[in-house]
Amino acid sequence: MRLKRGSLNKLTLVLLIFTSILILTFYLREADEGVLHRTQLLTINSFATLQSGVSKIVSPFNSAWKLITSIGNLEAENQQLKKELVKLKQQIVSIKNMEMENKRLRTLVGFKEKTHYHTLPAVVVGRSTNNWQSAFVIDKGSKDGIKKNMVVLVGEGLVGQVVMVSSHASKVQLIIDQKSGVAAQLMNSGETGIVEGQVTGELVMNYISKDIEITKNEPILTSGLGGIFPKGLFIGTVSEVKETPYDLYKQVRVKTHVNFSGLEEVLVITELVPAPSFLSKEGE
Repeated sequence: MRLKRGSLNKLTLVLLIFTSILILTFYLREADEGVLHRTQLLTINSFATLQSGVSKIVSPFNSAWKLITSIGNLEAENQQLKKELVKLKQQIVSIKNMEMENKRLRTLVGFKEKTHYHTLPAVVVGRSTNNWQSAFVIDKGSKDGIKKNMVVLVGEGLVGQVVMVSSHASKVQLIIDQKSGVAAQLMNSGETGIVEGQVTGELVMNYISKDIEITKNEPILTSGLGGIFPKGLFIGTVSEVKETPYDLYKQVRVKTHVNFSGLEEVLVITELVPAPSFLSKEGE
């Protein structure tokens, strides 16, 4: 007579439970050197050895995965650091620009306080686009009181004169323009001549008598002759003196202290102010 599948399963379960109880009873009553205890130790050692081998096999894969993960994290961190570096560089450039602008404005303000002229500050908004003309455009015009022939300067020296005026802008011819001529004089001797611009962008003082003694770095100022540039404005210093036996005059190369290519702010002389009385008496 065959047993049904359900009855067979129940019988198997009962036998397993009975066997487990029997083994457990023997295990508890058995000494530490018994068969069951030795079997347990053997099983534990076998699993430990197997686990150790598996760990050795899996360990390189774990390390590789950690390395891949860390590379991804480092790449993301590197990109973030690059973005922050760009921001910091932009901030540094901005700070330097502010410092340079502040320095230029302090120079202009300080120079304005020392002069006896009414001046109007202006910003350079355009420059000459050809090699035959040295000029730039400022953001002040007739609406601001600017007129033709007004003198333009900065703290480092004479810049030029206004040659064209519109309502809101004006064109300034620089003294280094080849068509420019400024009546000037040597500070030590008082000898007068004309400082003229050259095609090369240099300045040369012409019509100086060969008998006049000239020293290097001697200051050159406006003479006041000609009616455009007031007397006493600093133009530059003597950098070199040239003469030949056949020349009637000495030719003096003039070093200007103005950085014409880097000008951003200038002062326009709108009105001359009489010097204080004690200065007038001193000059008599």
